[in-house]
Amino acid sequence: MELPPLELGSSALIVWDMQQGIAGRAFNRAEIVPRIKVLLAQYRIRGLPVVYSQHTTLPERWTNPALGRSMARRGMPPGAFRLGPGVAEWEILPELAPRPEEPVLAKTTPSFFVGTPLEQMLRFRHVETLVLTGVSTEAGIMGTARHASTLGFHPLVVEDAVGSQTPEGNEAALSVLRSLYDVEATESILRRLPPPG
Repeated sequence: MELPPLELGSSALIVWDMQQGIAGRAFNRAEIVPRIKVLLAQYRIRGLPVVYSQHTTLPERWTNPALGRSMARRGMPPGAFRLGPGVAEWEILPELAPRPEEPVLAKTTPSFFVGTPLEQMLRFRHVETLVLTGVSTEAGIMGTARHASTLGFHPLVVEDAVGSQTPEGNEAALSVLRSLYDVEATESILRRLPPPG
């Protein structure tokens, strides 16, 4: 079924976990960073909302064991992956640094809505569509897309501005996402943004 494209004038750009220790592991980091940078520039010119997520790990005894097991399956055993203030790997990539007015929300799960004020913030700004970029596609992008849809937001995944540790994981996740939600390339989104001003 052919559906009309999502309206982007009421969208927010989500920059998911573009941190040294997460984005640095992506097989396609060199390709996705410039695309996210272009999207950031265009959202900023238009005054459209931009929100960053910043994965933060809890002390080991307080870590969700189910999430710990999931991370271990992806090669990150318990205790080996610590992200928080003062740790270089926790920092957002400098080329994608947020501006002072752009919120950076610390979170501890693969859904941006769990334990954060994101839903309230988006409703305050009358956001209807979340334009999802960042790493990793099979974890946080997929988890946030599913949760967003459940809450009544339209997820729009930018297929060439998301990444994973492996090409196989990235493509498998994108295949599932395409069957459920809107998935578009960066250029398609740039063409459909409302004019500046």
